Amino acid sequence: MSVLTTAPARVLAAAVALVAIVAVTIAVWPASAADKARADGKHLGQAVGDLYHAQSQADVDAAFADMRGALDDTRDHAGDELNEQLDKQADALNRAADGFVGAHTSDDGWDQDLYQSELDYAVDDLVNNADDFRNQRSDVNQAYVEGFQSGLPDELR
Repeated sequence: MSVLTTAPARVLAAAVALVAIVAVTIAVWPASAADKARADGKHLGQAVGDLYHAQSQADVDAAFADMRGALDDTRDHAGDELNEQLDKQADALNRAADGFVGAHTSDDGWDQDLYQSELDYAVDDLVNNADDFRNQRSDVNQAYVEGFQSGLPDELR
């Protein structure tokens, strides 16, 4: 008598096969738009934190490259809904980079303070843009903002 000829053995074999099919389905199921938006937002938030904590021009360059990658991924994953938001964030990031570089390269204390202020305002704009975007209440928007906020260091939230 074969092991699979008894009813309990057939049920067990069917259950194992079903579990394997479910596991494979979950593993290859594509991420939802909200999941992609959350991951993209988190990636950008982490890159903003890296820029804020940068200590050298190489750190700034690496953070900018990471931000550009995060923005490109977001554009690939999102439709027109996020593109305007991304453009606003890109503008704020450019101003943040200018502020960072000026604050760390200027020899004049007044200029350093001015550039630091530019950096601080740009980071505030990033957070405010994310808040405005969140208030639109789309699931994708909400997921992107949640991801962005979770990617930011605690002192920037």
